[in-house]
Amino acid sequence: MVKKFLFLLALLLTVSSVEAKYITALNGQGVLIERVFVHESGAISIYIAGELKNLDNCTATFRVYIPPTATAKDEMLSLALFAYASGKRVGFHGSGCSTTSFWGGTQDVPVVNNMWVH
Repeated sequence: MVKKFLFLLALLLTVSSVEAKYITALNGQGVLIERVFVHESGAISIYIAGELKNLDNCTATFRVYIPPTATAKDEMLSLALFAYASGKRVGFHGSGCSTTSFWGGTQDVPVVNNMWVH
C-alpha cells in the first residue's frame, strides 16, 4: 500500500511539473504573433498579443525568447513566420526567463523550447 501511495505521489509531482511549463494552455486559444526579430546570435524574439502564463515571474510577457541553442530553433522560426503570415494563433511551452541586451537589458521574458499552431 505504501509503495502504491509513493508511486501515485511521484506521478502527481511529475504531472504537476510538466503542466507548470506551459506558457500558454495546451488546449487554449493561444496568442497572435505581432513581430519576429532574429538576433545576430541566432536567437529569436517573438512579440505577441495575448496572455501568457507567467509561471517563472518574468518581468515582461509581451514577447518570448527562443535561444540560439534551442534544438528546434529553425523549425520554430518557420512555424512563427507561417503563423504570422496566415494570422494563426500559436502556443508555447518553455522554462525560465531571459534578458536580451539588445533592448537595454531591463526586462526578462519567457524562454520557449516548444511551439505549436492552433
